Amino acid sequence: MVGAAFAGLLLLALAVSVAAEDYPADSSINWQSWDSDLFAASAARERPIFFYFHGQWCTWCRDFQDESLENPDVVDHIERHYLPVLVDLDERADLFRRYGGRGLPFVVIVNAEDEMLTRFTGHVSARDLRSILERQRDMFSVTGREITPDDAAIDDLDTFVEMLDEVYDARADRLSGSATFGTLSKRPQPWTYRFLLHTEGWESRMPGLLHQVADDLFDEVDGGFFFFHDPDQRDPVLALETSKRLDQNAAFLWLFAEAYEHFGDARYGEIARGVHDYLREQLWDARQLRFGNSQYADRDYYQLDTEERLATEPPRIDRNTYADTSGQAIAALAQFARVMEDRDTLDWAHEALQALDRYLLTDSGYLHGLTAAGRPAMAGYLPAQIWPEIARQELALATETLTDERPSMPDPVATLDRLAPFFDAELGAHAERVGSDLAPWSETRSQAALAWWLYRVPEAAINAAHIERATVRARLRIEPGADPDDVALGFDALRRGVQDNTE
Repeated sequence: MVGAAFAGLLLLALAVSVAAEDYPADSSINWQSWDSDLFAASAARERPIFFYFHGQWCTWCRDFQDESLENPDVVDHIERHYLPVLVDLDERADLFRRYGGRGLPFVVIVNAEDEMLTRFTGHVSARDLRSILERQRDMFSVTGREITPDDAAIDDLDTFVEMLDEVYDARADRLSGSATFGTLSKRPQPWTYRFLLHTEGWESRMPGLLHQVADDLFDEVDGGFFFFHDPDQRDPVLALETSKRLDQNAAFLWLFAEAYEHFGDARYGEIARGVHDYLREQLWDARQLRFGNSQYADRDYYQLDTEERLATEPPRIDRNTYADTSGQAIAALAQFARVMEDRDTLDWAHEALQALDRYLLTDSGYLHGLTAAGRPAMAGYLPAQIWPEIARQELALATETLTDERPSMPDPVATLDRLAPFFDAELGAHAERVGSDLAPWSETRSQAALAWWLYRVPEAAINAAHIERATVRARLRIEPGADPDDVALGFDALRRGVQDNTE
């Protein structure tokens, strides 16, 4: 059961109605919600399923919806030939990852047997979308990635470092070049930067990379990091995706706190403080003691000068809370508190984790999320089990550093064994979801986070639990076209484990 201590608060939480501008309000498409019975309906009606993954915070989604999806010809074709299903990325992150989602907007078309017919990422014109819908079986991608048949997966630490060296662009101070692995996406890679911060041969490169990513994405006025910057887009307004996400800001907070500790550059400390303050002032709900998951994009707002912006109401916050992204934020706050010797932030992080436990921890593990209106949602999601425990570990280490007292921790064997239902013998890995009608699958990003969690767990506890480090490490591989950030945390854990064994 969800913690009784917060039952009253959940009942009293203000219901947050969907604003008129939030999709699919006024949509001409008769959208359905995800349901496993969709496949039976697809077979009976002889129509493929059109999945559209979106986020209310996403500029590109709004553009795609207004200019392409709601085009009368597109609407007519979808309504006559498809079963249209609208999926919120954050609410169903499991589905997004399962179908190979990396960015938004994301469209997937499958048949009644759940076989992939078409998928693409990005805003395409109404004309191109109609063409895709008509051809159906032609794969189409606008991710900017170039993958060849000769590309091979990377499954070892040395090859991962070699690939990063290949894609390093010294002139641009970015990881944006081409390699035998394929061309990387243009999205920022904060976990990979943190990995490189401690990688031999990158000491002289990191200041340029860190300053460039801050120039691209850090908001000097409100604090926090924007979601995305496209250096190839000539229009500076269109180049910047101005949404801000909790998970990405957590990763950047962790990165710049460690960069300040590593280099001693005051600028890195200022940036870390800016992210910290942004989380506190914008995404943290001090009344309900929980993090919102994102702040909406708003090109007009971010084009205002500083004085006008400070006098203007900032963009809306998505007040849904998720166990995995909240865990990432708490872990990052613990790192910040340790580096900055900030006891107030340490207390805040403890408060946030205690509240997360009361909201979402059940006898069988963490639920995925809590809606803005206070409704818990979705059990059996692997990242929701991993990140709160990483946060607990990082908090314990920070507390011991700042107070010389190591806080009591839950029984690590019992905590690890909560993952036992996720382990699938045929996969040889912990499945991303359990308790659903979906066929089991695993995700590299979750396996990488699990490897980091296990790195901090005593060997005796692992030996007594159902889990093995070697089994998790065997899943640390990155396929061509995937993001280095998917696996960076896992390879960092692997590297640290090797170093510990040789010391």
